Amino acid sequence: MKNHKKSTLLAVAALVLTVPTMSMSTAGAAAVKTCSIHGAKSSIPAVAQAQINLIKAAAPVTKWLGPTTGPKAQKPGGLVVFESQVAANVGDSGVEAGFKQAAAALGWNEKSIDGGGSTANNIAAFEQAIALKPIGIAVSSLDPQAMEPEFAKAKAAGIVVVSNHTGWNAGPQSNAPDLFTNITSDPATIAMIAADCAIVASNGTAGVTIASCGTEVSICVTKEDAMQNTIKGCPGCKVLQEDYYPFEDAQQREGTYAAAELQKYGKSFTYMLSVNDIYWDGAIPALKALGVGPKNPPYMIAAGDGSPVAFQRIRQGQYQIATVAEPLNLHGWQMADEMNRAIAGVAPSGYVTYPHITTIENVNADGGNRNTFDPNNGYKAAYKKIWGVN
Repeated sequence: MKNHKKSTLLAVAALVLTVPTMSMSTAGAAAVKTCSIHGAKSSIPAVAQAQINLIKAAAPVTKWLGPTTGPKAQKPGGLVVFESQVAANVGDSGVEAGFKQAAAALGWNEKSIDGGGSTANNIAAFEQAIALKPIGIAVSSLDPQAMEPEFAKAKAAGIVVVSNHTGWNAGPQSNAPDLFTNITSDPATIAMIAADCAIVASNGTAGVTIASCGTEVSICVTKEDAMQNTIKGCPGCKVLQEDYYPFEDAQQREGTYAAAELQKYGKSFTYMLSVNDIYWDGAIPALKALGVGPKNPPYMIAAGDGSPVAFQRIRQGQYQIATVAEPLNLHGWQMADEMNRAIAGVAPSGYVTYPHITTIENVNADGGNRNTFDPNNGYKAAYKKIWGVN
């Protein structure tokens, strides 16, 4: 794995965006930029491949592809704890909402704990969770290697641990053997699709920056690498700059970075990529103060998680043109199912959801009218059937 450095500067040529803007499907709305799946197939190989990837990622999700068998509901009346790295992050709180619903269906009592952002705080919060003597602990967006000693303590106490966004990929983690399994859409695919959006929207001329949290959370590294590699695979595209800093500082620090990058790169700076929508909460006020209009570059694309405000920005054509949203509520139900499997002593299901890109073209589909990606594929009924509950 390469060494991640703050604000790594790469050589860049002057690139001027010349692709016409696409129109919103909403009648009478102003034209906005998007990575349309309805355009003619490009003659540029990198763009053509990105178009294929986006068509798959933008498709409606109507079929249940998850598990259909598994253990019945275990230990009704038991206490389960959900610890998020930062409770304010929708990528954590949205999953917890689904987990809480599923826990109720299983007959469990759920308690939430805010991990407080830093690794030290995450560890302290996990110690609090263990002290409650629950039957299981669910964690979201933690560093699995740093948390492994805590996971081992939980296992020794007879407490199972499942996670969301806590590892390099979906499934069990080699650097955290006492973690039962990790739930996520494949982070490398999420990041690739986000970068593909910039490639298609720019017709292969994107000049991008990447905002992330570096090695603080392992999933960030996976996404960073995938975004870089995808952009570098487009001959006419450039990675202008990469910025890595603690995730909990995103809203406070991203505005400073965005303003400096706009002044440094000017017209070459056409797209902004990030590992989470929350970065744009901080970037938009700073760019607005510099006179950047809501439908002008740099256009913002997030490789996760599909926050309500991101859906609103996309729908209104306000700075952000896409988010690669995960089914947060579904993932909460999946975490509960995996916890139930762990308690029952059976193997993880192995289910991995495919990433879904939300743009102006499909923003009101698959739960988007409620400002979330919540597929209409019957996942709640499917899990309840497995558990033998109503």
